Amino acid sequence: MNRQRRAIAPKNYSEATNLSDIGDNVERFKLPGKGRKRGNGKMFHRDLDAVIRSPTSADIDQAKKNIQYGNEMLDRIQKEVEKEVKRSRARLSDLDQQREAVQRDIDLNRSITSKLRTIPDDVFSAIFEYYIEGIVGANPWILMGVCRQWRAAAIQTRRIWSKIWLTDAVPDIDSRYKRRKFDYEICHTVPLLRRALDRAAGAPLHISLDFGHDKNLRMDEDAGMLSCQLVKILKDSKAYLRIQKLNTEKPSIEWIDKVQFDGFEFPALETTKLTTSSWDLDGRIKKTAHRLRFLHLEKPSGDALNWDLSNMTCLVHLWLSGGAHTVPCRPETIQMVRSASHLTELTLANLKLSSIPDDESLSIPSLLTLNLSGTELDYKLDLPNLKTLDICTSTIPKSEADLLIFPSLTSLSVSDCRPGDLLHIRVPKPLSLSIVIYDTLSLELRLEEILEDVILPGHLSVRALHLGTYNIDPESLSGFVGKIPRLEEFHFQGLIRPPKEFFDDLAGGTFTTKTRATNRKPICTSLKKFRLSVLPDGSPDTEQAMIKWFKKAMEVRKRGAYPIKETSYNEGDYETWVSVF
Repeated sequence: MNRQRRAIAPKNYSEATNLSDIGDNVERFKLPGKGRKRGNGKMFHRDLDAVIRSPTSADIDQAKKNIQYGNEMLDRIQKEVEKEVKRSRARLSDLDQQREAVQRDIDLNRSITSKLRTIPDDVFSAIFEYYIEGIVGANPWILMGVCRQWRAAAIQTRRIWSKIWLTDAVPDIDSRYKRRKFDYEICHTVPLLRRALDRAAGAPLHISLDFGHDKNLRMDEDAGMLSCQLVKILKDSKAYLRIQKLNTEKPSIEWIDKVQFDGFEFPALETTKLTTSSWDLDGRIKKTAHRLRFLHLEKPSGDALNWDLSNMTCLVHLWLSGGAHTVPCRPETIQMVRSASHLTELTLANLKLSSIPDDESLSIPSLLTLNLSGTELDYKLDLPNLKTLDICTSTIPKSEADLLIFPSLTSLSVSDCRPGDLLHIRVPKPLSLSIVIYDTLSLELRLEEILEDVILPGHLSVRALHLGTYNIDPESLSGFVGKIPRLEEFHFQGLIRPPKEFFDDLAGGTFTTKTRATNRKPICTSLKKFRLSVLPDGSPDTEQAMIKWFKKAMEVRKRGAYPIKETSYNEGDYETWVSVF
């Protein structure tokens, strides 16, 4: 029930002459508590009376005096506030300085008691050498900026300053930033080279020659070209006796004819990469580099690949390249390979090696690794101890009568080749098999033929398998992989998507269907690592469905008795791998 509100009669205050006529209503305007009186002691209703009525001239004069008096008081108070703030800030600043001084003293004493201060400099030197040699792009300038102790230890460690880059090109950026960016000491002037040699005194040197950039601008009529001056510094200081690694960084041909290497000897040289033909430099290396272990010759002309390596008994790795394009070679190139009696690794890149009637085979009993990249090899290979064979965009002799049999091969990698070349290789007991063939014009790659022909029956000992192809029978994938009982690593990439049945076989049952699930023993029970590369083909729905099947199969394997430890996939960039778990 709603209660009826009481009616209140309105009052008219317009005829009231002062606040006393208002009566009790003025009590509502009084300030509570201490605020009921102002500074002059008058009640609030009297002030209100002066505001409501029209001010007189005396009221206006008094108000102006009050304003002036208030401004003066406000200025005095503001000055007092500023003084107090200044005094407080000075006190806080003093306290902050005292705190920082105490903290510095604590840090100093802590650094004295740190265990790093007890490590001898020779131990630091060993750590620095391991850091510089073991990490790509590491340079001593990073170590120099840590602390004084590290700086002193780095300066005394000669081996970390052994990488020197000789060039006649003026750096387009600050030299210090250049040194910090690369792991070589950039020397484009004579004083810089002398300082670098002094800093690396007594240590084996890694020298890189990068000349021929400014042939016309960097010319001195009295001393000759800058490149000649830098090489002369190496000769006068006998630094060539300590060169352990020597590279020529694809210089122009003109500087080779003007720089003389007469008198140079390389008794400590172990690794060299020569990218141009210099009869003077090549001759000195042939005669004096008896400890050479790695030789990389990249010659635009195949005629220069005719060295006699019989006196280089320490040579174990030979790399021959024709540059950016395939170049034909003379028979002397094969004789050069044969002259390396202790060779264990051979790389042939962008070369065309044609056999002659009286010389059709290449036999290297000591060879363990053979890499062919962009090479046309027309020699029958007799490599009884070969362990690793890598064929990339290359052709090898194929004949039904003469099969390439590698009895000791454990790792076979074939990429960007025709399937016909693969079927003429016989590998009895491979442990690692990689087949990446993207030839859209060839017939479908029949995986069963690889097991029946390439790998001898009864010897399916493959541990790691990498398959990548456009043309493959999806239905035969399960049968192919399932016949390898000891498979531990499997990487599949291709434009043809594996069917759902393959993931069912991998999981050991039928899943993600409306029918009743069936359980059976999965294929590849020894599998520990599985990678799936999804090549985009313009069908996002198909890709997402395959990834869904892949994840579901891995979850089923994880819950069962045959879990896979590492499972991942990517979506075609070959860099970013996404883990399933």
